[in-house]
Order: sequence, then structure tokens, then C-alpha cells
Amino acid sequence: MIYFLAYPAVFAVMRLLMRVLGRLTASGESNVPRRGGVLYCPNHSSDCDPVAIFVSAPRRCWMIGKSELFDIPRLGWFFAHFQAFPIKRGSPDRAALRRAEALLKSGEALLLFPEGRLSEDGHLQTLQPGAALLSLRTGAPIVPIGLQNTNRIMPYGAVRPQYSPAPVTVTYGPPIDPRSYTHLPRGEALAAITRKLGEELAETALLNTNLI
Repeated sequence: MIYFLAYPAVFAVMRLLMRVLGRLTASGESNVPRRGGVLYCPNHSSDCDPVAIFVSAPRRCWMIGKSELFDIPRLGWFFAHFQAFPIKRGSPDRAALRRAEALLKSGEALLLFPEGRLSEDGHLQTLQPGAALLSLRTGAPIVPIGLQNTNRIMPYGAVRPQYSPAPVTVTYGPPIDPRSYTHLPRGEALAAITRKLGEELAETALLNTNLI
């Protein structure tokens, strides 16, 4: 209930901040399927990356966030009431994965950062296989999302946003359909989808990579 009542105001404030501080623009929104489960998978170089997706995505989404965020007073309350749920890093969190799988099967959009953690230098890190696993298990396509210059608004370690000298861009790439990989053994399919996602992110975000 809180989400639906507060959403318009929160959206307006966040969109204004991103436009004023980052002159945010988005492209490729037509690549996002209009119906059915879908995984939003961006590169992750700033704490304001979720905000950039929140104000630009053509479909509202749920978000998986590291469990430590939910322990922060006020911030944790906000996440809990704005379609976000925690995942424990460093070990398989089956409860979080089951919830993610259920959301995708029910036709929801889900935001997941495939690197698994924030990049300190802005370069794409080795991707984790979680997105590919969820995609194969649910049939939900993966939409690679390239984010540029979000780390100019919130550099690594910063606690307050600042004006970005370069515009922030959000690029929604062509979806990756897991059905194209189901002929492969499970391990090979996971690796192939993860590799493809990394290639698409490197291209859409124009980043140097340290990929598999």
C-alpha cells in the first residue's frame, strides 16, 4: 500500500534529481518486452544505478539488493516498502533465489546486478551466473542495460550525490532469449548466456572489461 501511494512522489523527485544532476537520457526502451517476466541486468559502478533504472525503465520492477542495505535505518525501511528484497552475498541464498524465480514466473520485471557488487574503478567485473540461472529456470529474457557516468553523480564511496560534468545515459540493449541456449548442457548454457551478457554490457556501457 505504501508503495502505490508514495510511488508518484518518489518517482517525480528522483527523476528531477537525475535530470538536474546528470541530465539523464535513455534509449532502447523498446527492447524491453511489454509482458512476461524479464530480468534487467545493468553494469554497476555507482550507488545511484538503481535510481537511474527506476526513473527510466518502461516497466516498474522489483530489485534484489545486498542484505547489508536492509540493516541501515530508514534506508532498509524504504527498500522493504519499494519492491526490493535482500540477498546474502558470498553463499547461495536459496530463499532469495526462490523469491526471484517466483516473481519472474508471475510476469514481473526484476532488477539484478550481474557483477554481484559495485565496481570501484568503473570497469566491468567478472559476471556471476545468477542472472543466467534465473533466466534458464524461468524462461525470462535478460535485457542488458548499459549505464554511463552514474559514477560521476555518486563516485565509489561517496555518500552524497553531486553534479555530473558528463550526461548520464541508460541504454537498454536487445534481450537475450534463454530458449536459444536450451540445446546446450546446463553448465555450458549458463556460461554462454553469462558470456553473451558480458559482451552486451561491454558494448552498451562502452567499458573496458575483465570478463571470463
